[in-house]
Parts: sequence; C-alpha cells; structure tokens
Amino acid sequence: MQKKAQLTMGDAPTIVLLVGLVFLVMATIAFIGEKYGDSLDTDNVAGTVTNETVTGLNNTLGDLLSKSTLKNAECAITTVYNATGGQVVTSGNYTLSGCRIYGVAGTVYNSYNVNVTYRYTYSASTIASNVTSDMNTEIGNNTSIAGIVLTISLVGIVLSILIGVFLGIRRTRI
Repeated sequence: MQKKAQLTMGDAPTIVLLVGLVFLVMATIAFIGEKYGDSLDTDNVAGTVTNETVTGLNNTLGDLLSKSTLKNAECAITTVYNATGGQVVTSGNYTLSGCRIYGVAGTVYNSYNVNVTYRYTYSASTIASNVTSDMNTEIGNNTSIAGIVLTISLVGIVLSILIGVFLGIRRTRI
C-alpha cells in the first residue's frame, strides 16, 4: 500500500524533467528580456537646460552635465558663458562627448565657472521596460537559490536510487 505524497523511483525522471523545464523557461525569459527590454522604451524624448553651472572646464576629466544620468542621454551645447563676466565661450575652448564637457588645455576657462545651455535627448523607460528590467533583476538574484534547489533535488534522487538498490540487495539475500 502506498502512502499519499510519497515519491517512488518511477517519479524521478518526471521530477528531473519538470525542474529542467522550469530552468529552461527562466533562462528563455531572461534572455529575451535582456536582449529586447530596451526596445520597449520611448526614444528621443527631448528637453533643454538653460544656464547650468559647470565648475571649470576640466580638460582631462571633463564635467558631466546634469542630464547625463538619463538613459541613453545625448547632449548638444547651444551656448556657453563665463559665469563671472558673462562673455561667450567659443566652441574652440571646449569639446563635448556624450554629455561630458571638456575644456581645451591652456584656455583661461579651465579655472572659471561657466554657464552651459544645451539640448538633450534620452530614452524614457515605460512600464513594460521597467517590468522587464525588474524581472531580469529578480531572476538574476534568484539563480543561486534555483541552483541550490536543483542540486538538492538531484542529490535526493541519487540517494533514493542508492537506498532502493541497497534495500533491494539486502532483501534478496535474506
């Protein structure tokens, strides 16, 4: 007579198959989310910043403009003014890479604050892209737990098989 909720040796392949399918589905969802999650964003959202103060046009490190933290941000400078004297800083005195402004070596503006007016575009996250990103984070955080569960399941199956073999041998001898 079998007891309820008791596994037998015949259940082992089914358990391994189910655990494997769960891992396959998790990996597929993570792969698709990682590859195509950004395609759910709204691209080219635009804006303008007027007279953002930059503390000296550092020529080696550059200074990040405030909108550089936005997703896929791109900036285009409209004007740069000396913050103390109000003179226009010509484009030969600075360069722009992404949303980082660099001063040209040897210019007087490397030590003065400047006010920068610029346009920017970025990709705005949508609800769908946030859900996809959150799901990928959760799957990434839980893969170690899933690995432990899989290992324990496989060890349990192997132990069940070994116990069944040893009990079978012992019963045939007696």
